[in-house]
Amino acid sequence: MLRVAIIGFGARGLGILERLVSKILHHKVNDEIIMTIFDPISEGSGCHNPKQSPLLLANTVASQMSIFADDSVIKNEFFIRGFNFYEFLCYKSYHCSKNGYYYRSILGEYLEYAFDFIQKIAPKNICIRIIKEEALSIEKQNNLYLIKSSNHSFDAHGAFITTGHGLNHTLALEQKIEAITSKDTVIVEGLGLSAIDIFTLLSIGKGGSFKQNKMGDLTYLPSQKEPKILAFSRSNIPLMARAITQKESQEVYQSIHFTSQAIKKIRNQKNKLDFQKDILPLIILEMQYAYSYTYLAQNDLQQAFLFKNQWILNEHKQKVLDKYIPKTQQLNFRYLLNPINNVHNAKDFQRKLIDYLKHDIQEAQLGNLTSPLKTACDVLRDTRDILRECIDFSALESKSYYRFMKKFIPLNNRLCVGPPVRKIQELLALINSGVITVLYNPTVFLKPKLHIKDAFNNTHTATHFLSAKANCSLQSSDFLNSLISNHLGQLNPQSRCLEINKNLELIYNSNISCNLFALGLPTEGLKFYTFILPRPFISSTFLRDSNKAVDTFLNNTLLRKTEKNSCNTQPATKIKD
Repeated sequence: MLRVAIIGFGARGLGILERLVSKILHHKVNDEIIMTIFDPISEGSGCHNPKQSPLLLANTVASQMSIFADDSVIKNEFFIRGFNFYEFLCYKSYHCSKNGYYYRSILGEYLEYAFDFIQKIAPKNICIRIIKEEALSIEKQNNLYLIKSSNHSFDAHGAFITTGHGLNHTLALEQKIEAITSKDTVIVEGLGLSAIDIFTLLSIGKGGSFKQNKMGDLTYLPSQKEPKILAFSRSNIPLMARAITQKESQEVYQSIHFTSQAIKKIRNQKNKLDFQKDILPLIILEMQYAYSYTYLAQNDLQQAFLFKNQWILNEHKQKVLDKYIPKTQQLNFRYLLNPINNVHNAKDFQRKLIDYLKHDIQEAQLGNLTSPLKTACDVLRDTRDILRECIDFSALESKSYYRFMKKFIPLNNRLCVGPPVRKIQELLALINSGVITVLYNPTVFLKPKLHIKDAFNNTHTATHFLSAKANCSLQSSDFLNSLISNHLGQLNPQSRCLEINKNLELIYNSNISCNLFALGLPTEGLKFYTFILPRPFISSTFLRDSNKAVDTFLNNTLLRKTEKNSCNTQPATKIKD
């Protein structure tokens, strides 16, 4: 008999379940296997729970999301074939397109459907049960992990910790927003994806609507139930709109500068990388090339190919750029860093912000293969796996890591993790209607009465303060405290997430907690961008990590050939790349 625990059952936990069931079917295992899942709410959907507001969009197109494995990751073995999100929408007769954006509540339906589907495929020797409680503690007893919740305990040969954002914060926020009326003034901290959700709930969620004219521009029609919204962020601008997708589902940008080979060459020369010196120049060079090629291809494809060849052959890149593209039309990375500057007063900022949003919408509507700017920004999205090679497992120098987190991550998010262009159109309409005012470099005062003062000393009183800042840090909990106090895991001193080895097993004091794995949000920082669903046929890091963890677990247990291959807690060994 083999006993397995999955602690936290959003998409990450569901991915582990899929890998376990697929591999047990592949190896034709006949042993009795008990899989126990601890999660008080979720049955695979996690923060995409179907119970959340039906107004909130996912920010990835339907055909680029799946929970099921494919042969880009899994070679020469059986894996469960299942729908991607787009195929699920078609199966359920939703009016849909491959490159459409759909509600997160429906994405939650898909993930819960996938859980049911996996259970239908699972053989009779696998027992899957959910304990609708939060895991509160874990300890090692006689080579088993004893996991306890409020009313249950379960001893397991191995456990996978896949806790995520959870749904409680989202539902609590929706309840707060329900109580807000037209008499209120709301300060919203942040202009990212969470802020877009708040703006949606405070506008169309209050009964308002958008009207589109013949030119495609939106006007907001208020319900008179909306509050006044005062929004701000450190950058003073929202995330850039996601361009209309022109790529095929399996199509990604092919780098010529920022490549795995280039990173390996640098890493062979030094122990730790300096992001500013070693990595960022390659990223900027890649973005310059992608922008320039797309710019030229709009008018003359032959010129674009001539440029491409000369760019690759010539070490003096700026000379090649100047030969083909006027300086005023070249990619200006400094502009991307700070697109709105020399602001003189609140009206000047409002005017410049509106112009900036209009330009962003125009570029997004051109598409991610036609707009030079959006093509360049998409480079960041399509090269995430290469970026992971640069930073995963504390690959950066300490000072460089903190600079990377403070400076580059917010910029990266702004350039390539934005909402669908429709949401930026809605934001512009809400600003034009006066429902939302974005303030420039303000300060919030909680006492004696909630108010906010912008950089020009304009003061606004408010009744509510809502933070829309995403928190991806590991949150303290009884379970985490138990894990650490029982010497099964520790926090990485640099990133403050759970310390793991390259098989995703926890480490405490240089010892491996064998068959105790952590994936997803608990490792965010040591691993990069762990909260993204797999993209079909693109060798997703989500699937690779899940596959590696499950392979390690099964090789240590069911598939071990000799007793020597079994492991208890043992010294960690450094794995060379």
